Formats: sequence, structure tokens, C-alpha cells
Amino acid sequence: MTGILPSTPHLCVVGHPNRGKSSIVSTLTENDSVRIGPESGTTTRADTFEFVINQRVVLQLTDTPGFQRARQVLAWLQQQPVSPAERPARVKQFLQVPEHAHRFPDEIALLTPIMAGAGILYVVDGAQPVTPADEAEMEILRWTGQPRMAVINPMGDVASDENFVQQWQTTLEQFFQWVRSFNPLTANLATRYTLLRAMGELHQSWSGPMRELCQRLEERDHQRLEAVSYAIAQYWCAQITRREPVTLLEKAGLSTAEAALRRALDQQEELFFQQLSRTWGHTTSTLQRQSEWDLGQDTLMNTETWYLWGLKQRDLLLVSGAAGAATGLLVDAGTGGSSMLLGAVSGGVLGSVGGWLAAQQLPGKRLGWLPLTREKHYAGPVQHPNFPLVVMARALTFTRQLWQRPHAQRDAITLRTSAADWTRQEQVQLLQWTKALQQNQWKAKQQTALVNWLSEQLQSAVMVTEA
Repeated sequence: MTGILPSTPHLCVVGHPNRGKSSIVSTLTENDSVRIGPESGTTTRADTFEFVINQRVVLQLTDTPGFQRARQVLAWLQQQPVSPAERPARVKQFLQVPEHAHRFPDEIALLTPIMAGAGILYVVDGAQPVTPADEAEMEILRWTGQPRMAVINPMGDVASDENFVQQWQTTLEQFFQWVRSFNPLTANLATRYTLLRAMGELHQSWSGPMRELCQRLEERDHQRLEAVSYAIAQYWCAQITRREPVTLLEKAGLSTAEAALRRALDQQEELFFQQLSRTWGHTTSTLQRQSEWDLGQDTLMNTETWYLWGLKQRDLLLVSGAAGAATGLLVDAGTGGSSMLLGAVSGGVLGSVGGWLAAQQLPGKRLGWLPLTREKHYAGPVQHPNFPLVVMARALTFTRQLWQRPHAQRDAITLRTSAADWTRQEQVQLLQWTKALQQNQWKAKQQTALVNWLSEQLQSAVMVTEA
């Protein structure tokens, strides 16, 4: 059962229509069920969304319709001269007039929860200048007497709208306790935490709960880093060793097995993406496959598209050679050096030759054969040295994007990262791990090293976006 404490922060997100109010609610509550649309009037009633951690509500945000007749409402409030201390009571009188429910339905919907005790998060568009209607909205919100913060949503080009942002900043500071800039479509984790902490300063009873919320979110991200590093490692190892049985009695046995392997590789990538998406609350996210990175019918078997994700032929040759040389050095160490580094030299040559041969093979020839008995063979695992780099690059790039992705962002995720972004040492290491996996020489220390490397990759991505 979800519990709500009396000190749980509750704010109403208000403002003019089509200013990004619902997007801010979606991003701050990590909820992609909040309705978002480019057209005005997507939100037609006040809906409250809860941020729940450990079965406890730690934050409530009420998404409200936009102001429609702010100047008429303010004129009604000012019909009678009242002191500042009497203004909240005057707003309550406005809510109690029966005919106002029909004449001012949107203003009634947004002011009702505010006068019931909710704070105010007022959202404006930094791309638009301040208007008399905006000033009327701000004055009405000041009359409520409730804790209030303003958020400037830079919905347009920041460079061209800089004058408007400054105009908003100066104007808003006259009506609100705090003024912050926040783009719900691009805000990374650090930016979200900063806004949440500022919201906690609006009321003395909210400071502690909001600090606790941010602390719990940071702890969750640490646990997420550890869990997803293991998950990617497990997924990568499974893809690298995946194979399909070949029925030699059938005329098209090999081609059938190859097609099944391609489908399995695609299906497992999609399944892994969907599992991460659901776990992190991105229930509507999709992986963009109809782009220049799409691998088409050949999936991970097409040479030209492989080089978009893996390494170009020259670089692949060098990395393969280095991986072979490093493997050869293990032979030298085992013989006490009596081979005079013959293992390193021969390993480098064989690695280079293997990389060159793999780069020249046709798409249909990139499947390895693993005969387990005289009667049964398998298509796979894929032997092309670019294959493990491609699989890892794709998995890391959509994991990073899902982790940092604001829940208000609903477009498809496009893959961008390539293996060329890693150091030569990292590329060689991945190929060495691949060889150990495919030759059944995988050990616990290698598993730990792979997980630690993945953790560093993800952590560095988070640090870059936070900076």
C-alpha cells in the first residue's frame, strides 16, 4: 500500500497553454503516461501524478489546464479593495461562485488544488515575450499566498531568445520566490536533482523530504549502474556465443540456420532494449531501425554497415593483430621465455591475417562452424572480429540514452556510438574476451573485468552529461 505523509511536497504545475507543463510533470515524476502534445489544450483537467519510492509517495505534481481568461479573473478579484492578508480569502470566494465553474472552468481547475494547500510551479516559454495576460496570471498566483516557483522553459533557440529569457527572469523575480531555467526534453539527471532541491526550499516542511528524495534517487542510480553493467555483460556474452543448429539432411539447411541466427540476434537485441525500457519507466520508447544505422535484411552480416558501427578495415586489421599478439604473449609466459617471443610474433601475424580474411569475406561466409558430433553442426557463433564490437557499441549506446532520457522525450532512440570511440586497448580487450568466450576459456576474473569495464563506460557517460 502506498503511503502519503502530511509533509509530502505537493505542487501544481500551472501556466499558459502549450508551455510545456505536462512535459515537466512527466520528466520530474519519471512517468511517460502523462499526456503530451504540441497542440494547445492537451491537458483538459487537473490530474495528480505521484513519485513513489519504496511504496511511499515522496512527491506529488498536479498537471493543470492552462489559464484561459486570466485578465477577467483578476478583474473580478480586484472589484473589491482588499488588503494583502485578505487576498487568499478573496481567491477562495472566486472559487465558491457557482457560475464561475461554467465561465472559468480552467481557472477553477487549476486554482482549486492550490487553495487546498498545494504549492505552485509556474511555467513560461522563454521563446515568447512577456504579455499582459502573463502578468495577470502571475498576479493571480501571488494573490493565492501559496509557496511558488517559476520555471523558464527555453522552447525555442536559446541564442535568439536570450533577450526574452532575461525579460522573464526580471519579471518573474517580482512574483516568485525562486526562478529557474529548465528544459524537460533535455534535462539530465543532475539538472533534475537541482530543480527538485530548489523546490524543497519553497516550504520549511519540504526541505527534508526533497533532500531525502534526491538522496534516494542517487542511491538508485548507483544500484542501477551495478545492475545494468551485469545485464549488458550477460547479454553481450550470449550474443557472442549464439548459434543455431544446422540440419544437414535439408537442402537449404545452412541458409535456414543462418537466417535463424540473424533473427535471433535481432530479437535478443530488441528484447534487451525493451526490458531496460520497461524497468526504467520508458514504456513507449522504441529503437530506431529505419535509419542509416539500420543493418537491413543482412542484420549483422553486411560488411559496409558493419564498418559504421565497428572499425574500418585498416583499424580492424591493427586491432586484430594486436589482439593476436597479446594472446601470443601468454604462450611466451607459459614457456618461461624459451620461445624467444615467437608466440607474440606469430600471434600478431595470425591475428592480422585473420582480420584481413574476415574483412574480405562475403556476408554469407561470416558464420563459424562448431561440429559437436559427426551428425550435428551449428551455424555460429559469428566469427567476424567486428561482430563483438558492433554488438557492444549498440548495447551501450541505447543503454546510455535510456538512462539519461527524460520521460517527456517520446521520439525513437537513434543509435550513434561506434567502436571507434574506444581506445585501441579497449578494442583489443573486447576481442580477447570474445576469443575466450568462443573457445570455452571464460573465467570468473574475465567476467568481473568485463562488468567493471562496462560500469566505467556508463559512469563516464553520466559524468559527461552532468558536466
